[in-house]
Amino acid sequence: MRGSRERSDRKVRDIARELAESESSEPPAGLLEKIKAEISPEIRVGTAVPGTVSRSFVPRQRWLIAASLVAAVGAGLVGLRVQQARNEESLKVEAHFAAPPSVAVKALPSPAHAVPPPPASRADESLGGAPAAEVATEPAAPKLEAKQRQNLESLGYLAGQRQMAQPAAPPQPLAVPENGPAPSTAYAESPRLEKPVEGRVEGGIVGGVAGGVVGGSPAAAESQPGKRDADATVRRLRKQLQQVRDEQLKEEKDKKSEAYDAVRFKSAGTNPFLDTTTHRLSTFGLDVDTGSYAVARRYLADGHLPDPASVRVEEWINYFDYGDPAPTRGDFAIRAEGALSPFSHDPELRLLRFNVKARQVKSESRRSAVLTFVIDISGSMARENRLGLVKQSLFLLLGQLRPDDRVGLVVFGSHARLLLEPTGDHEAIRQAVQRLIPEGSTNTEEGLALGYDVAGRNFRMNAANRIILCSDGVANVGRTGPKAILERIGRETRRGIELTTLGFGMGNYNDDLMEQLADKGDGRYAYIDTVDEARRVLVDELTGTLQTVARNAKAQVEFNPVVVARYRLLGYENRAIPDQRFRDETVEAGQIGAGHGVTALYEIELRKDAPRWEQPVATLHLRYQVPGIGTTTETIRQVGFQDFAPTWERSSSALRLATLVAELAEILKGSPWAHQAELGGVARRIREVARQFPGNDKVAELVDLAARAARIKAGQGEPEE
Repeated sequence: MRGSRERSDRKVRDIARELAESESSEPPAGLLEKIKAEISPEIRVGTAVPGTVSRSFVPRQRWLIAASLVAAVGAGLVGLRVQQARNEESLKVEAHFAAPPSVAVKALPSPAHAVPPPPASRADESLGGAPAAEVATEPAAPKLEAKQRQNLESLGYLAGQRQMAQPAAPPQPLAVPENGPAPSTAYAESPRLEKPVEGRVEGGIVGGVAGGVVGGSPAAAESQPGKRDADATVRRLRKQLQQVRDEQLKEEKDKKSEAYDAVRFKSAGTNPFLDTTTHRLSTFGLDVDTGSYAVARRYLADGHLPDPASVRVEEWINYFDYGDPAPTRGDFAIRAEGALSPFSHDPELRLLRFNVKARQVKSESRRSAVLTFVIDISGSMARENRLGLVKQSLFLLLGQLRPDDRVGLVVFGSHARLLLEPTGDHEAIRQAVQRLIPEGSTNTEEGLALGYDVAGRNFRMNAANRIILCSDGVANVGRTGPKAILERIGRETRRGIELTTLGFGMGNYNDDLMEQLADKGDGRYAYIDTVDEARRVLVDELTGTLQTVARNAKAQVEFNPVVVARYRLLGYENRAIPDQRFRDETVEAGQIGAGHGVTALYEIELRKDAPRWEQPVATLHLRYQVPGIGTTTETIRQVGFQDFAPTWERSSSALRLATLVAELAEILKGSPWAHQAELGGVARRIREVARQFPGNDKVAELVDLAARAARIKAGQGEPEE
């Protein structure tokens, strides 16, 4: 008696251990509690003879019954899912409850606890040769109560029972060797179950044992027709799944390729080194555009290096705020500083940085604004939900406007039309924007012409009269050439109506036209690739966008040929102005808004025999017109050797960050003056300098973009040092 009990306990422990180690038999949270609730405390376990009761359940035997129920529930769910997956044939699944031969379960006395078990039979090959337990059952399964059915449904048991109700092939009788052990003792004397195998097993299941069945073997599993059918079904489904994944990857690749079709960029070239004996003056218009950086961010986010023609170094540099102080009085504060170049071993090569910072204007102190939005609603704006991003951008702007501001809406597709006269009614503006839908071709010229007509009728003195063009820049109806549009813009700019351009989308996008329009309109060009960028331009920097501090702002740097042998300006290639026209008031240059900072970065080579302290290195002349007054102001800032740090590492964080931003842009642009620097090294330096700008989201983003550019370039087979 004691030995039989020990053998029973040992089998219970073996089964419990197998259930604990098996990945598929781990009961979900709360499952065992639900199962235990279904077991009546009146149940007794005795001998195989019905009606003979010997003792109550002990905890281990209760766990054994609970584990058996768990196995049954799992078998039912697996069977149901396999049956649903089959397309042409049905799997024959038969589940059995297994228990030690010395244990028999008495028929449940109450309908509330009656769960119909499968008919008693010997175990077939699906149980690895072990006989099934003898189970005493009632002739017919009683009807379940509603609550009991709900509990079983939550356990998935009834689903398994419905699956087992499907027609199934009769189980094959167990082949018992002659003079072998009787079926009632074969289970007790069977070898210990094999240790579960991690991962996939040929002919098995994830986390299961060889052969896929408890106590089974690969050979036994292969002899099962149902098992072979299931394996074939799994292989077929895996093949179909892989085909779907391949199609999805191809579709995503095609979409990314489509997103960059018919993109128009125009390279302005790269400034060369100029000898100071013949070219001691460097003259250019100041620029606060940032579109080039945002375009490159879009490329990198999609896993591509930006088009080299799209990279304008000055727009990368001026995307960042370097922490330069604003003036306490006057319109501008000018800062000049220098250091050795970190990318050259030439001890005479230096970096020289100028920063022009405009005065700050509080939001409540800015001038009122009359804004006429000219919105592209052509068919191309349906791509990538461009028009949807335009709507989101306008809604962000509405939250920043004051009661005395006015907003009008002009839309254009094949033709332009006035949608809303400038008004301060925010609800009317919101409803008009919400009704926008893509339609027709792109008549940019007609849209801008109507926009200027509306802005002219509503022109207000001492206010910011501005047109804001929202488009992908494609002009395929009308005269379409930029000259026809630029002539009108130039006239209106001199009248006092400025133009800001906001670019949307990438495929079929005209970056060159959008930049030219903003430059001619004395405004700024920004590319809106995300809602965050729209918030930066139209919320965070709205005052600078609307409040102009300087018009036709120009810079001229005069290098001392006694000290400087040659120099090179990084960027501003398409903003160059003839030296002799620096003081020509008819020359159009850039505008600078309140709080905006403009940085110009030079590489200069010093003469080896030059006097280092007696002579100035360079002199900056800043010239601009004061809006509303029309007077012209010129400011001068001289640079000497006292403004240079002894090493690049000991220079200001502003100079170091500007240097790295420019170098990153130069590499991506393919500049021959990039000192053959590799992207990985630049990315590491940017990460180090970023520690000096805690909480700066732009700099944090730059760290990620630089690292991403290095990875993409390395993936294209271009080795990194």
